[in-house]
Amino acid sequence: MRKKFAKRSPRGSPYVASRTRIARLFTFQKSCVLDLFDSEGRYVPTWEGTRIRGNHRIAYEFVVRQLRQMELTRTDTPPVWAYEAEPKELDILAEALLSDHELSRSEYVTIELIVPEKFILRTAYGAWCELYFSCLETGEISDDGSWLAVDPEQENHETVQAILPHILRSWVVTTKPLRHQHT
Repeated sequence: MRKKFAKRSPRGSPYVASRTRIARLFTFQKSCVLDLFDSEGRYVPTWEGTRIRGNHRIAYEFVVRQLRQMELTRTDTPPVWAYEAEPKELDILAEALLSDHELSRSEYVTIELIVPEKFILRTAYGAWCELYFSCLETGEISDDGSWLAVDPEQENHETVQAILPHILRSWVVTTKPLRHQHT
């Protein structure tokens, strides 16, 4: 199982574990993502493909800057959101995260991943939501993001999400249609 995290990685980024540890994650993606891996087996979201605009994009760009500062990516592309969850909880999680509008417009799949820890930024879901909705209202973020990374080994933490710079085909364990598609 996962070992305790060091408070600081050798690069100085909080809660980035060693290169050999892995995590089992799940992400909910439009099914077309399965056809978007490049010749090197990498899926990297694009701003055009995600259709993230306006104040939504400002919030997402904030997370991308955090990924860059923590040396988890060198690009400015949108992140991939993933979660550690029990398989029996995935339908409930998907319903909480995806709107009826999203589910009615596209087919979604659940992708199970095994991801090296060196590619994961874990954040508190509630704190992210506060920042995100504040940005939607104001169009700005006046925060350095130092609170963003959380230690998943710490007791009493809130719901944690895993943010990835991309998905490698070699990380994909299974893909399944999302059960509760709204039409």
